[in-house]
Amino acid sequence: MKILSGLLIALLLTTWSIDANAQLLNRLKKKAKQAAEQKAEEKLAEQVQLLAERAVEKSWNSIFGEWDADSSGGIHVPFTMSSNIKTEDRYSFQTITTMEVRSSDKNGREEPPMNVDMHFSDDGTYTGTKFRSQEMEKQEGNLFIIYDLTNEAMLMLMENEGNKFSFGYKWDQQITENDSLSDEEANWDELEEWRGYEKIGSKNILGYGCDGYRSETDEETMEIWVTRDEDLGMTQLFKAQANAKQMRGKIPDEYPYGMIMEMKNENKKTGEQVTMRVTNIKKNENISYVMADYPPMSLGKTSSNK
Repeated sequence: MKILSGLLIALLLTTWSIDANAQLLNRLKKKAKQAAEQKAEEKLAEQVQLLAERAVEKSWNSIFGEWDADSSGGIHVPFTMSSNIKTEDRYSFQTITTMEVRSSDKNGREEPPMNVDMHFSDDGTYTGTKFRSQEMEKQEGNLFIIYDLTNEAMLMLMENEGNKFSFGYKWDQQITENDSLSDEEANWDELEEWRGYEKIGSKNILGYGCDGYRSETDEETMEIWVTRDEDLGMTQLFKAQANAKQMRGKIPDEYPYGMIMEMKNENKKTGEQVTMRVTNIKKNENISYVMADYPPMSLGKTSSNK
């Protein structure tokens, strides 16, 4: 709005000027201002896209783990920004699970905790993720990410100073030879135990009985606690994700059904430790996001990737 106001003022000054020299001077000033504004807009677009990509990578890695880096050293997730994305008109969620994420380095220095509100739909064909932390509130504003498995898309819904807009990412159709496994789908109703994981006991988390599993390799140790007392949305979600062709080789076929309530990971090489733990579960919610309220944002050259 400030840019449009500035252009309008410059236009009025040029129109109202009588002296020819003054008109020429104002036109030169206008061109210089437009050039400066264009550069500023391009810079802003680059910064917005960078923040968007960082948020996408953070969201993806928190749910699915690190994705292999590509040869260009770019974003480590299998999505390509596009302005031609098919979406649902409305995304509705009935279960919200809040996970607190804490991480520390090899010296025990902890980063500020982050809360991840995972939104689940009853039909399991899409999920939503909202991040909450002091740092993200300062830098990225209100951000909600939707993974739409039916339309093979990821949507970023953003709100800042009362303005709503969205970015669309198409799930990359290229599957590398390493990522492409057999087309055989897992029989989810029979997968109660983890192959390659040692069962370490049982405990109660938020009133739900949980079974614990542990795995150790030369690079890391992993401890996971999962409940099967009640389907809280994760089961149908992972069924759809693991059987999607883009996820072949990324989610193990032996992944158990149920809801992950706690996860601890230690990197033996870096000493970094990450803990994710469910702190709250809300059921029978009725939260909807209407896509008409979030018009796609054009980023100039960046939006031409269709």
